This record gives sequence, C-alpha cells and structure tokens, in this order.
Amino acid sequence: MINGIKRKNDNSPKQGHEEDFNFFDDRMQLLDAVRRMIDLEFERRGIKTEGNPHPGNPPPENAERERPDTPPPRRTFWQRIVRFFIV
Repeated sequence: MINGIKRKNDNSPKQGHEEDFNFFDDRMQLLDAVRRMIDLEFERRGIKTEGNPHPGNPPPENAERERPDTPPPRRTFWQRIVRFFIV
C-alpha cells in the first residue's frame, strides 16, 4: 500500500517561491520607477524633498511641547460607572 501513495513533487514549492520572488522583484522595480518619476516632478517644480514634506501645511507651533511629569489622575472603576450614569 505504501508504494501506491503518490508523493508530492518536491519541485513545485520551489517553483512557487521563485514565482513569488519574481513578482516581488517586479513590484520593487515598479515602486522604484514611480519614486524616480515623483522625484523628477518635484525637481521640475523646484520643490525640495528634504525637510518638511508638506510646506503648505506646516506643523503646529506647540508640536514639540513637553509632556507633564505625572500622568493625569485615573478614576476608579466605581467613579467611572457613576460618571456614566450622571452625564
């Protein structure tokens, strides 16, 4: 009976991995081409790609504010339940 069982072809998983790598390689080449096109368009328009990526929408002034040393007080479970019914 053991001789009657078909063995899986050991070459098929390797072939699948090779196809996956080829697909991955094609996608990476496509992404590189798109990135080069975007860089060329930025260069054509005279936009710097370093620094702030959104010059028309600068970050807020207080973006680098310091965090408080102590966390805010946390309510107990009972306080949260009471607040849920009151509000």
